[in-house]
Amino acid sequence: MSRNIIPSYSLLSLFLMCVCLVLANAEVECTDVMTKLMPCQGFIMSGDSSPSVDCCSGAQTIDKQFTASDKPDREAICSCLKTAAQFPTINLEKAAMLPALCNLTTKISFDPNVDCSTV
Repeated sequence: MSRNIIPSYSLLSLFLMCVCLVLANAEVECTDVMTKLMPCQGFIMSGDSSPSVDCCSGAQTIDKQFTASDKPDREAICSCLKTAAQFPTINLEKAAMLPALCNLTTKISFDPNVDCSTV
């Protein structure tokens, strides 16, 4: 492997930090959302067959935050996940399984086509 190739995880982190700048109006910060979901990378970006305990714990934290938040914060969480879903290494089918596999109460997911104004 060449030293000039940046690992996918580093690219994802850089991409998501840029997204955070766009979502400055809400109290929820995209970096916080993505930090909680970083343990899910092995499942949604690699070959892991199921999400880890840490992944589900982070997803459940976001799920609870989403449920307890006001509309601008729900939209911010949704927008963060929507933007992350556009990253080419995200396996959208696996990401869509997170709510069921992690026993989430809401249907938050990585979906590049979701209308975040309706959450």
